[in-house]
Parts: sequence; C-alpha cells; structure tokens
Amino acid sequence: MSRRQPRVLALTDSTNPWHSFWIRFGQYIPDLDAEVEICTELPPAAALAEFDSLLLYRFNSAWGDLATPLADARRRGVLLLADLDDFLWQAPSWDRQRLQGFTAALRQCQRISCSTAPLQEVLQLMFPRQQVLLLANSAPKPPELMASWARVAVAQPLRIGWTGAPWTRPQDLALLKPLATWIQQRTGALQLVHIGHAEGRLSLAEALGMPPELVLTEPLMPYSNYLEAINFDIGLAPLATGGFNDFKSELKLLEYSGLGIPWIASDAPPYRQLCEQWGWPGRLCREPHQWINQLQVLLDPGLRLAEGQQLQQLSQAHHSYRAAVERWSKAISNSWA
Repeated sequence: MSRRQPRVLALTDSTNPWHSFWIRFGQYIPDLDAEVEICTELPPAAALAEFDSLLLYRFNSAWGDLATPLADARRRGVLLLADLDDFLWQAPSWDRQRLQGFTAALRQCQRISCSTAPLQEVLQLMFPRQQVLLLANSAPKPPELMASWARVAVAQPLRIGWTGAPWTRPQDLALLKPLATWIQQRTGALQLVHIGHAEGRLSLAEALGMPPELVLTEPLMPYSNYLEAINFDIGLAPLATGGFNDFKSELKLLEYSGLGIPWIASDAPPYRQLCEQWGWPGRLCREPHQWINQLQVLLDPGLRLAEGQQLQQLSQAHHSYRAAVERWSKAISNSWA
C-alpha cells in the first residue's frame, strides 16, 4: 500500500504573481513531498481539519481574529507552521493592528520558520514556546540556469543590473549614487538595468538621480519569468546596515550566483556571512569608490565568465534548490527532528 502524501494548506496574504510568497515557498511546491493547496481566506474548521498541516505566510488584517480558528485547528490535530521572511515588526508598511493580529496567530503555531540566523535568534526570544526553524533560501532551480548564463556572456553593451522595488529600498540604492554617476559617464559602453519597475512608483533612475532614459527597465513579473529576465553581466546588491536590514537574507546574491552572474555587494552582515560560509573573498564594498573599483575589475570578460562559473558551483554546493525542497518537506510534516 503506497504512503499517502501529506495535505498542506498554504494561507497567504496575497497570491499576486510577484509576491514574496512565491519566492519564499511557492517555487518549491511542484517538488515537495506533499499535496499543497493555496488560499487567501481560512476555510471553515471542518474543512481545515482535513489537512495535515497549515502554512501561514504573513497576515491580512481583513482576517480579523485568526488566532481562535488556528487554536481550534491545532486541537483537531493540524500542524501549524508560520514562515517569516523579514523582521516584520520593523516593516514600515505594517501597522499596529496587523502586527497584533499576526503576533497572536504566531502564538498558536507549533513551528515558526525564517530564513536567517539573526531572525531565528530574535524569534526564539519572542516565541519561547514555539519551535523556531531556520529554513535558508536557495539558489534557483537548476534547469532555469544555463539559458540566462549564456545570454550574459554575449550581452552588449555591458549590462549592470539590480532587481527589486526601489520605493521600498531608497536607503540601499543611495549607496549606488556615485557608481551610477560613473556609469552614466560611460553611456554606450555600460547599461544600467532594473527588473521590478512599476509605473507611478519611485523608479531606479529617480532613486539614483539619473535621467530615466538611461536605465533600461523591466516590470514586476511572476517569479519564474523574473529569473529568466535576469540577464545581467554584473549584479548589484546594495544593503544599508542597521534595523530592518540586519535581518535580511542573502537571497539576491543566491539568485545572481545561481545564474552564473558575478556580483558586487555591500559589506553588510548577510553578504559577509555568505562569503565566509562559501570561503569566497567576495566583492564587498563599504565606501563609494570601492563600488567603482570593483566594477572596473569586472570589465574583463574572461574574469567575469570564470567568476560566474565559480559562484554558480558554490551556490549549488551550499544552497541548492534540492536541499531547500527537502527542508521544506520536513518542516510541513512531522518528520522534523
């Protein structure tokens, strides 16, 4: 008799195709050892009891009192896991009501997962009765790698890119202003590229103080399309230190590395720790001139190709997609030791 796959209900505050749910958990669903159903509203208690576990991703204030139905589901034998990709208590967009509702819901969960060790430490203090799991992010799924890498090798002019929502990262992007000026002076040979543009929101060009026509933009898009669109020659990862950013993960560097793209990053804790784990020197910057110096070194195409290959190998050795799938499969079941 074959073993039944566990049934998992993933409750998320949004299923927009560019929402972080798809990066943090959704991308792994096709390969999980589980049957996963995604919803944005909690079903009735009787229907919920048919699931083996529930994964809570973030919180929608419209849900109201989520703690009570979660407590009932727990009594019915449903395993409750909540995942946090950021220290949301410092997120500017989360108001007091939303944080209180989320905190109450977390207290009903047996397990809480997160992507970084600093966030795990804080959550263990905040929720001493819960099992707090470290579920690190991963490099992209291997079949999606080589096509993007091949495009990088032949791109002209040299494409220097950043991914993300500029309206949420103005302090990070301010670190790149001197570099942007340097690149602007070499228009034609160098091209700034941004993936994650949204009309009516702060653009990368505005954040860097550049004319908009000098930045090539791609819109917000579903995660799978986003990975295919990252055809940079060099990736940028600025990260200001302090507060909310101290709990950020190394995800951007994992994406660049997994796609064989050499990168330049801030000398910030998550990126420094990644380099230490990989035994990689890293092109980490503290001062404005360091960004320019590191870019000048990477103008050598042979060096870029060799570095991209090394980073791709390291990302698969230390942060493989398959290892992440195995961790998530354990976390949403009773097999986590």
